[in-house]
Amino acid sequence: MTKRKILLLVGLFLLVVFAGIAVYFSQAPAFTGERIKNPDAYLLDIRKMNGTDSHTLSLLENDRLAVHFSDVKGSLRLEIRASDGTALYSGDGKTAEDFTVNIPNDGIYTLSVQAKNASGSLSVQRIPTEQ
Repeated sequence: MTKRKILLLVGLFLLVVFAGIAVYFSQAPAFTGERIKNPDAYLLDIRKMNGTDSHTLSLLENDRLAVHFSDVKGSLRLEIRASDGTALYSGDGKTAEDFTVNIPNDGIYTLSVQAKNASGSLSVQRIPTEQ
């Protein structure tokens, strides 16, 4: 076997190996951790997250949402929107880790999380209207 053929075979082998590695890592899960979606809460305990996730809550006027960001690394962004598209909150929890969001009207509210190389935890829990 000539030296040229050997180099060609080694090159092809390396190409196949690198292609396999690229396919393996491109199929890595977008979320690793624990995700709980209840009728009154959205809880994320994130070991690693890339991409988006969302949850909807049916809320009543004067309910509140208790929001808590903890030990966030990477980029983690939460957006809370009413069914008409109005944004009630949009942020990353860096200026305030614990806060409440007041619910102005009865309706379905969408909680959307966008993450890039994120880890940490995020909890959003409904505080019912006091009767």
